[in-house]
Amino acid sequence: MTDEKILNPSTPLRIDCILAPLDFSEYADSVVEWAAHLAEEHDSEIVLLHVYHLPVEFRQAEGAYLPADIWTSMKEDSERQLSHYGDRLRERGLKVKEVTREGYPATAIEEEVHEVGADLVVIGSRGRTGLSHLLLGSIAERVVQKASCPVLTVKAPSP
Repeated sequence: MTDEKILNPSTPLRIDCILAPLDFSEYADSVVEWAAHLAEEHDSEIVLLHVYHLPVEFRQAEGAYLPADIWTSMKEDSERQLSHYGDRLRERGLKVKEVTREGYPATAIEEEVHEVGADLVVIGSRGRTGLSHLLLGSIAERVVQKASCPVLTVKAPSP
């Protein structure tokens, strides 16, 4: 995104590519719905992204048994879940691409923004505060800080 788009109000807002990272939590449906709505309004492509990784505890556990095909299984499961969302969006007539990556989520999302040339990221946010936020961190917060394009954070709908 160029500074001209941000600073010049006479330049029409263009959102050609929306990156929607999904963690398959209760926020996923809301993220997909927001991305779909914006894609319909702007005739945008949606890139659904899931980043899979093993938590640090598993990588550092001495003598921990991890099946030889753990990465293949995680990737296949991610692709299967993403295709569920992708199929729903395609049924609405939207252009959708599905991407799975292994790595630390915030870093992989930032890299994917550049890879696909995203104009907007739509991401779920749990809204943690206090000690839980300090201890657990926030992928969404890191993406907001590091992404080279605007980021829309979406909370799960209230029950």
